[in-house]
Amino acid sequence: MKVACITLFALSTTAAGGAFAATNSGIPVPGGLAGHTLNAVAYVAAPPGSHGSHIARFMVQAYLGPGGRALVRIWDEARGAYTPVAERGWSLEGSTLCVGLTGNAPTRFCADVHVWGPRIAGAGINPYVQINGDLQPGNTIGGPR
Repeated sequence: MKVACITLFALSTTAAGGAFAATNSGIPVPGGLAGHTLNAVAYVAAPPGSHGSHIARFMVQAYLGPGGRALVRIWDEARGAYTPVAERGWSLEGSTLCVGLTGNAPTRFCADVHVWGPRIAGAGINPYVQINGDLQPGNTIGGPR
């Protein structure tokens, strides 16, 4: 049942993304995300070989700085607070956004994203990931610059 739900969810996300892409200009020019803070909820499948086949949900904030460096933090539900800000890498190739993560999250995620206004959403496979959130100008999470 879980596999069927995940497959249906992935297919509906792909279909919706395709319909949206036909009417949207998509990602700003390369480097257009630099200087923005990504605030998103991410769903990521457990890595192959791990115990169980679950999807983890986490909240991520990442200041996408120039030069491919990001300041990242993840909400830690057990502590009721964000993890300390850590420096990680990020990249945008075509419409594929990859962001390094910290805390109990996977080491990074990559998703084919669409941006419209302040909104950003997308999905990826291998491992499965879905993100939904917004972009704000500047570094809204603080930390070292």
